[in-house]
Amino acid sequence: MNLFSRSLLIAFPLLALSACTSYYPTPTTTLDIVKSVTLPDALSETSGLYCEGEALFSLNDSGNAPVIFEISHDGKVINESKLALTNFDWEAISADKEWFYIADVGNNKGLRDEVSIYKVRRENLSEVQTLALQYAGNDPASNRAYAHDYDSEAMVETVDALILFSKSWRTGITHIYDISDEPKQTLTPIAQIKNLPGVVTGADYDKHRNVFVVTGYKSDPFGNFTTFIAQVSTDYSVLNVWPLKPFKQVEGVCVDESGDYWFSEEATEGRQATLNRARLE
Repeated sequence: MNLFSRSLLIAFPLLALSACTSYYPTPTTTLDIVKSVTLPDALSETSGLYCEGEALFSLNDSGNAPVIFEISHDGKVINESKLALTNFDWEAISADKEWFYIADVGNNKGLRDEVSIYKVRRENLSEVQTLALQYAGNDPASNRAYAHDYDSEAMVETVDALILFSKSWRTGITHIYDISDEPKQTLTPIAQIKNLPGVVTGADYDKHRNVFVVTGYKSDPFGNFTTFIAQVSTDYSVLNVWPLKPFKQVEGVCVDESGDYWFSEEATEGRQATLNRARLE
């Protein structure tokens, strides 16, 4: 969701989050931005990102059309697949050979009692399975907008698990949820990530290095962002953190077949939406 649509009534929680001390361990290697292209207006609210071969898949978040975009490495739209679904607040996309996984899990204001992940069969986009999710302990009537932990924007499908990463506004501690194939399920954390320098908005698994890659930011109501990309071990310890300057609202991240990291940036005041390629030395 575009942060600039928020009310000034929620300024204090965000200022508190921005004031938290960031922890940047000294990286063990250099991360270089080797490519940055502007995305078309159709993807100005790009939210999730998935790498596959010579293409990437993305989608827009809350209130936009229910479309999966296939894009080239140059940021050009190759194909658009419109689904018979409602985009309440799509925030992440992942896939395997059989299914797309679309996470309709955005909940910045904390008002949603239930969120969903859609499994969409790739060979027949009209075949959809819905996983209805509730967070244990979530009470929408008690949540404060942008100041609760029952939100998420990052999901990754691995060989043996579908994993959701929380966007923890209140505590700054990222909660990890393991999603089953049950049509209805209540989520309790299986792990947590401490010491990230902001909320998590995108995630993928780096099979080349056996680590998770996450991206995210700290922000304030005045349009200031401190963005990052990080590696997290499979036991959810922070390994490396790289600041991403001058990027603002980074939203999705994925790892391509060569081991490069791609991340997307939603359009914000003064910046267009971008697609970016980062390479580890």
